[in-house]
Amino acid sequence: MFAVKRLARGGGKAGLSRRAGILIGSLVLGVTTVVVSAPTASAAGYYEAPYPAGETYRINQGPGGGFSHTDFYNKGAWDIALPLNYEVTATQSGTIVRSDWFGSNGIEVIIRHPNGLCSQYIHLNRSFYNPGDWVPQGRVVGWSGQTGNATSAHLHYSVINCTTRESLPSTLEGWTPGTGVMLRSTNTRA
Repeated sequence: MFAVKRLARGGGKAGLSRRAGILIGSLVLGVTTVVVSAPTASAAGYYEAPYPAGETYRINQGPGGGFSHTDFYNKGAWDIALPLNYEVTATQSGTIVRSDWFGSNGIEVIIRHPNGLCSQYIHLNRSFYNPGDWVPQGRVVGWSGQTGNATSAHLHYSVINCTTRESLPSTLEGWTPGTGVMLRSTNTRA
């Protein structure tokens, strides 16, 4: 990794001092060298924020959040503080597989993506598409709401296994924002 020119034998204290300086400099450089790379998306792929580009909203509860994001169905989910009746957009392109009321979830939209996983949008006040419809990334699929078991208007969003509905680890905008983060969207409208 480092090329060190061999010094001639001898040289007394000056030669020893130079060798020690080169060795210490090499060690310090080796210890302080850090490889920096951009955040990487999870194996599930890259997901945009589920609202229009340029908007910023608070993550009220992130993945693993102690209030309600610790079980099989919610462990990888985000609760995003979208106002009532605000545009909810597809985080990736895909086919709508569910778009109706589903128990405590209230109005729910599920989109199956080409990577084989689904994105889930819960507590909506309204959904705009039917199962079988294809939507591009960025398309408005519904309005945020407070349906089902929701204590206030927000969007509950998760990437899930399409068959078991297990909430999976994933990213939004290339990283995993936690509780309290203000997340800015780059999700351009389709």
